[in-house]
Amino acid sequence: MTVLVSGLSGQLGHAIADVTPAPLIGLVRPSIGATRLRRRIESRSGAIELVTGDVSVKHWGVEENVLERLAHEVTCVVNCAGSTVWMGTAESLQTSNVAGAVHGVGFARRLGDISGRSIPYLHTSTTYVAGSAVGTVPETRLGPGGDRTRYEHFKWVGEEAVLRAARTLEVPVLIARLPALLGDSTTRETLYKNSLYLLAERWNDIPLGLLPAMRNARVDCMPRDKAAEMLLAVAEALAAQSVPSGIEFVHIANGAQAPTLRALVEAGRMVDPYAFDRWIRIVPANRGQVVNASALGERFARLDGRWQNALIGLRYIGLDRTFDRSALRTVLGAHGVVTIPSVSLETAARLTFGLDGVRESISAPKHRPLARFRE
Repeated sequence: MTVLVSGLSGQLGHAIADVTPAPLIGLVRPSIGATRLRRRIESRSGAIELVTGDVSVKHWGVEENVLERLAHEVTCVVNCAGSTVWMGTAESLQTSNVAGAVHGVGFARRLGDISGRSIPYLHTSTTYVAGSAVGTVPETRLGPGGDRTRYEHFKWVGEEAVLRAARTLEVPVLIARLPALLGDSTTRETLYKNSLYLLAERWNDIPLGLLPAMRNARVDCMPRDKAAEMLLAVAEALAAQSVPSGIEFVHIANGAQAPTLRALVEAGRMVDPYAFDRWIRIVPANRGQVVNASALGERFARLDGRWQNALIGLRYIGLDRTFDRSALRTVLGAHGVVTIPSVSLETAARLTFGLDGVRESISAPKHRPLARFRE
């Protein structure tokens, strides 16, 4: 199997470059230059080939002579490109998360026309298209909703546009929704800090030390290497045409195994009780209160970008919901994958809060009072 992946320079793309066991073709912008991605790829002894292109244009901007060659090699097209700037402009989000996604369908169709084979398209989206939904979020199409953030809205529009284009062009398609990605579960390396990291960095600045959350709120986030492994397994199943008919979405998430917010915070305190200057109190809130608090920076107040991103993170840790993984199990099971990788509570806490380990001393550093007496 040879997968062509767009967005290889992103957080998920870096992880795919690290974990892929098979030949891989990466679509990158011409400006990729001598970056750490290129150095990383060059160290893989030729297992990964880079081609230049632009997802914002037809056929992803790949030249015709290159298309002719790729058509006879590629077995599945995977789109990991897209903006993850949650406070991005409508124009930038439309270009990257909608237009780029639809052009990917046409790209897969063009490769299929040249090769005479059906080449499937795997599009990555986000679990957060669920907006402020609570309870069990199904692996199905979701309707329009007025409580999505700007980022969530354009990711949802992208999903709908991909499905329409796939039906028109008769391209086999599957949409994989992923939650927030943390650093590598082994090396802890991360490309950039998403909203969960930003919220953790502002931990000590949270007003009154009060964190609003529903009583059983869950935090579904994944190390990027684990997410990449599952995504590649799904791509392999799609290329092998072993995806059962009728499945259009899978959630590459922790599902019911995602830790509750309370458990995650307590695990962080167990790993390093002195990591938090302030002892945060989780206060019970309903769905509407959590959503309104998370929308404060985007809709109701003028805050700097980092604070706005941090506040948006409240809805990703404060809502009581579970992302269903039934379709994911079915897809992987049909391809012979029995066990879905899971993330331990300790690993999630270490990655989310940037914790190293338990300090041996029973007393905190001199510049901090004893953390357990901060309440």
